[in-house]
Amino acid sequence: MWIYIWLGVTAAALIIEFITTEMVSVWFAGGGLVAMILAIFGVDWYVTVPVAIVVSFALMLAFRKLVMKKLSKGEVKTNAESVFGKEFILLSGTEDEGGSTIKINGVVWDVKTEDDTPLKKGDRVRVLNLEGNKYIVEEVK
Repeated sequence: MWIYIWLGVTAAALIIEFITTEMVSVWFAGGGLVAMILAIFGVDWYVTVPVAIVVSFALMLAFRKLVMKKLSKGEVKTNAESVFGKEFILLSGTEDEGGSTIKINGVVWDVKTEDDTPLKKGDRVRVLNLEGNKYIVEEVK
């Protein structure tokens, strides 16, 4: 009977994790799996319950921070950062009044290069960073 209970705990923890994706209940699936294996070998419930709890919390303490760090890689913090690495054509160059500009999603942004290299209208540039209200770009050759 305890085999099925631990199977249910494991399945419920995985279903909850798929729904929430908060990396909390997945560790209880690990604890439930260990407890289910113990139950298969005939270990009594008063041993499997504490083992499941200890294994679940040990997995959470050991791996949650690492997994969350790996999963958050590449996460865009702001809409402005979502264009980093993308290429655009300059609407105006350095010699034009107002300086160099690009258009992103219908909004015109001022741009400059890191080393103040002159840019010309029509140059293709790649967005590297955001400094204040100006994008830092490099010319794509």
